[in-house]
Amino acid sequence: TPEVITTTVTPTTTGSTTISTPEVTPTTKVTTVSIAHSTTAAPPTQETSTTPGKTTTTVICNGVWSVWLNENTPSISNKNDVELLKSIREKQCPIATHKVSQIECEAVKFPQRPIGESKDNVTCDVEKGLMCTFDEEASQKNIMCLDYRIRVCCEPVTFTTPSTVSPTTAINSTTSEAGCYCNQVPRRKCHETWEHHCSKITCLGGNTYLMENITCPSLPSKPKCRNGLEPVKVQTNNGCCEKWECDCQCEVWGEPHYRTFDDLQYDFFENCTYILVEEKVPKYNFRILVDNYFCLPSIPKSCPKGLVVSYNGIDVTISTGDEYVLTVNKKEISLPYSANGFEITKLGIITYISIPDIRTSITALQNAFRIRVPEQFFLDNTQGQCGSCSHSPSICTRKNGKVESLDCCSQTAYDWRVYDPKKPYCQLPPPDVPCTPTTPAPTCKPEETICDIIAEKPFEECSKKIDLGKYIKTCHFDHCQLNSTVDCSSLEAAAMACASVGICVNWRPFTNEKCNYPCGRNLVYNFCQKREDDSCVDQLVTPGRNYPIAMEGCFCPEGMMLAENNTKCVATCDVCKPILHMEKIVKGDCEANVKVNQCEGTCFSITKYNYDINALQHICQCCHERETEEKSVKLQCKNGTTKTHTYTDIKSCICKIV
Repeated sequence: TPEVITTTVTPTTTGSTTISTPEVTPTTKVTTVSIAHSTTAAPPTQETSTTPGKTTTTVICNGVWSVWLNENTPSISNKNDVELLKSIREKQCPIATHKVSQIECEAVKFPQRPIGESKDNVTCDVEKGLMCTFDEEASQKNIMCLDYRIRVCCEPVTFTTPSTVSPTTAINSTTSEAGCYCNQVPRRKCHETWEHHCSKITCLGGNTYLMENITCPSLPSKPKCRNGLEPVKVQTNNGCCEKWECDCQCEVWGEPHYRTFDDLQYDFFENCTYILVEEKVPKYNFRILVDNYFCLPSIPKSCPKGLVVSYNGIDVTISTGDEYVLTVNKKEISLPYSANGFEITKLGIITYISIPDIRTSITALQNAFRIRVPEQFFLDNTQGQCGSCSHSPSICTRKNGKVESLDCCSQTAYDWRVYDPKKPYCQLPPPDVPCTPTTPAPTCKPEETICDIIAEKPFEECSKKIDLGKYIKTCHFDHCQLNSTVDCSSLEAAAMACASVGICVNWRPFTNEKCNYPCGRNLVYNFCQKREDDSCVDQLVTPGRNYPIAMEGCFCPEGMMLAENNTKCVATCDVCKPILHMEKIVKGDCEANVKVNQCEGTCFSITKYNYDINALQHICQCCHERETEEKSVKLQCKNGTTKTHTYTDIKSCICKIV
């Protein structure tokens, strides 16, 4: 195998107080590399040390190595193999101030073995990538190129900040010449300035840049929001800086009971469809309708059955009544869902709907909903049964804008009825209901109910910050009317209100299993989860984002993340899947090289104590074959004949308990 001797010039920088490229004193380092059957490509920089009987070669990376990449695989119809950098360079080294500086190439079948030891005509080039051209005349045994993979080193390029020249002077004093660019993708002209990863970067030519950190205003102390909700830290300047913002929150629960954006509470028992929230002046094409229904046919009291959330021409309909339904533009979807400006996840019995662009969230349980909108986008611009998100005094308002007394919200709520073809009895215009005193809450024989938990220890800390008496009253009201069928709804509403002021309440264990929160798969219940689960995307871990307020629901156990298909939790993103390998089949004097699949990857396992059998229980899954097929190959024999050999190949893999 021919050896190619290359000389690499390594620049060292001397001090400089001017804006020109620093002086360079060249030093020479001789490196030795091997390339099989090729002298046309420059290999990665390597350091070689030799001891008697042993030679070691290490490719130096002053940055971070990518994962191994294998986009193409040789076949009988295409016997070559290429792994080109052009299409993947920016993805593997996406930081503007970094570049691909080194490359390593190896055969999948022979990891850590120099490609020069193969019999292939293969080049490994930091500019182009890997190219293997199959040569039938030169190849004695192989029927195609080996399957190769590559990885690249992404390392920072040189930055300079002149020591005696201010950044502004430095940028202005650089001479601008035609053809002056910086060596990066995308190409940048000299003097060109852009922002990336919270830095302002200016191209000074070649591999030299001026980098300044983006300066953020100091974050003031946490403010107090007028409505008592906890303020939220929101990101500004593309995520580089932070500021405090206040939100508005509306709740609908139980029979139903309403708590408006401006903290008014009222009851409304009609069973049509109504505008819960809409913009006074359309800016984001945002609206929420509430669909009420009679919980029990024999009792003329309604419950909130579902919502229709509209944003930018997209309608998300969720029904949490007797039957769970979730559609986008009337088409059923699978969860999690992320499209059209919506992100929707199901956390057990809770469905969480987020609209990130307007920082709006909707939390949906059975017969209970919470809508949270930011003052940043909606201050003084909402109307409907949820009232006004504003700093003004609380009011009850009709659709025509007429303001009524604070005890009239139960009557003004009629004004927000909308046409619903599924409810013919609601097609007439909404009645102009005059303001009259509301009917006093019904009384029933005093008895101990789970409603009392709101006044007890689980809610003790929260009761010091907000008045929970309104939730106790609505819980007793619902219990008397519906005989405990929606008691849990008021406790859920109370707990959500507590979370909104920064206090998590673990109340469900005190309900004697009446308000359990079941979790399927290998998820676990958490009453105070502050961020989404991490998830696997393209075999990489994608960090979960923070919730605006702590959520209860079903989540992955600590240290685990959602798998690629979001159906279970896994300890790693290395999924169980078929991986192609080149294998040599030898039968006597006959042999052939074939590409076969192996099931590789990590599956779920857990050890826990089983109280039914009073022993530790081990649940272990392995990466097994799911589908297979019989294949045959002709083996080439030394006497010139062929022999047919049949074998089993794997088509797909699955994690299976052993």
